[in-house]
Amino acid sequence: MVLCLVISCARPEPELPPVGVASSTSRAADTMSASRQQGLPDTAPAVAAALPSGYSLTDTTDWGTMLEEGQRAVLRRGGIMIDTVDLAFGVASVGKDSLVFLPVRTDTAPLPTAPNAHESFPTDHVLWTPSLRRQLRAFLPFFDAYFSSPVVTPDSAIHYWGIAPHAPTNRLYAMRYNFRTARLDSLFLNREDPLATDYRYHLGSPQIHGNNVSFDGVVLDRATWRVIRQSPPSLNTR
Repeated sequence: MVLCLVISCARPEPELPPVGVASSTSRAADTMSASRQQGLPDTAPAVAAALPSGYSLTDTTDWGTMLEEGQRAVLRRGGIMIDTVDLAFGVASVGKDSLVFLPVRTDTAPLPTAPNAHESFPTDHVLWTPSLRRQLRAFLPFFDAYFSSPVVTPDSAIHYWGIAPHAPTNRLYAMRYNFRTARLDSLFLNREDPLATDYRYHLGSPQIHGNNVSFDGVVLDRATWRVIRQSPPSLNTR
């Protein structure tokens, strides 16, 4: 199935208020240790293009929750703060002054077990330009803010797991959207998953290998967006 999609550029959403970084504590030390003891990976892999001229990432700090942890940095344009972003996903350039990133927020309520510590966590992936800010789930079909595990390639294409609710579970799709051409490719993977987990990277990021892309063992040709080989899913998916 091949679809076409155009981003609506109506009234831009308001900018988020500045998010303090240096003054916030990412998590309590015992919370970090609990995550590591569970053997959970800290981040998901990402492929992204270099930042456009005039943009920078500064003030790197840690963030973390009971389930995951990582690093964040302040994204700036000409010295003006845009947002605080997750460094595992990074900042992908998808056009002139067009960026995709994953904002990180810090909970205002302290941890009950550590009054001086606050949890920080990624929120929703966004498309950002100087005049526009939109959450990807607002215009990308089947994009799940928590489980889609997207990866952006240097050709301005985002690859992600499409998740379509289909009682009593969810159907999984291989999705690709090119921000520059507004082309969407979609393919049902003949897999379903209840997603009965709190772990963001349960499905794992799509892996790019030359002319192929793999969605947990289902390998697609990037030219035709058709399956060329398939192996059993990992323990993460069913």
